[in-house]
Amino acid sequence: MATAQLTPAGVGIRNVLIATDFSRCSTVALDFGLELVKTYDATAYIVSVIPNDAYMLSGPEVHITARDAVLRDLEELRAELKRRRPDLPEAKRHLYLLDGDVAGSILDFAHQKKVDLIVLGTHGRGGLGKALLGSVAERVFRHSPVPVLTLGPCVHPSHSHHELRTILAAADFTPASQRAVQSAAMLAREREAKLVLLHVADPAQLRHVPDQDAVKHGLELRVTELLGSESGGPHCSVRIATGQVKRTILEVAKEEQADLLVMGVRASSGVLDHLVIPHAYEVVREAPCPVLTLREVKPTSL
Repeated sequence: MATAQLTPAGVGIRNVLIATDFSRCSTVALDFGLELVKTYDATAYIVSVIPNDAYMLSGPEVHITARDAVLRDLEELRAELKRRRPDLPEAKRHLYLLDGDVAGSILDFAHQKKVDLIVLGTHGRGGLGKALLGSVAERVFRHSPVPVLTLGPCVHPSHSHHELRTILAAADFTPASQRAVQSAAMLAREREAKLVLLHVADPAQLRHVPDQDAVKHGLELRVTELLGSESGGPHCSVRIATGQVKRTILEVAKEEQADLLVMGVRASSGVLDHLVIPHAYEVVREAPCPVLTLREVKPTSL
């Protein structure tokens, strides 16, 4: 799969996959994704997936009925977009119905269409359901080599038309985090936005440190170094906070009135992913703004 062109000239987005199941979260994600498509003069691939496993025990008739219903929804959406979004030419938006595992179908289709960005909503299901069934959004962003933009249930619909005025990037010194910080810096420079780099330190590790200010200053320097050759620009600041990671990131996102949260995420570790509830999914699920996740991508050996 092609990787989004994150270059000094800006963020090159040519093909955007927007997944929808016609829920509220998906509608907000669709609107946000279409605004990005317009901004970058990109092509939108809008997909809806019929999960085969949901109808295995119900028989083929139920699957056919569900498929017909989604096809009608897609045709209604096509007509609505033609009426509501005349600023987006029909040649720039394509609608598809897919069958199979939802996350796998999204990732496979993104690979086929050389997508640069995936946009989707998440319902924010937590607790036992999350632990047993996993999350489509999490499976997508932990397997996708391209950036994934996720909008959770706490994102207000007005965000789809907001300017990017403040971008918050979470930094934890992992390779994925470095990629996220540099991408956030590129976006901030391109959109002339304020950039806030946040590192959350474990309070237990600082409790017995005699000079906490010196330690925090050292952490600020390390966070700044993540920018590499990128410049954070005149509106870049670094925040060192202490506390529980998820809660602190969400609190700072609200305090800064962030329009976008950028995070690096670890890659999928395999079949046991569904047994853990990592920080990344919890943040995405509860964030007050869209979350752009970037997975560490290891170089391919020749």
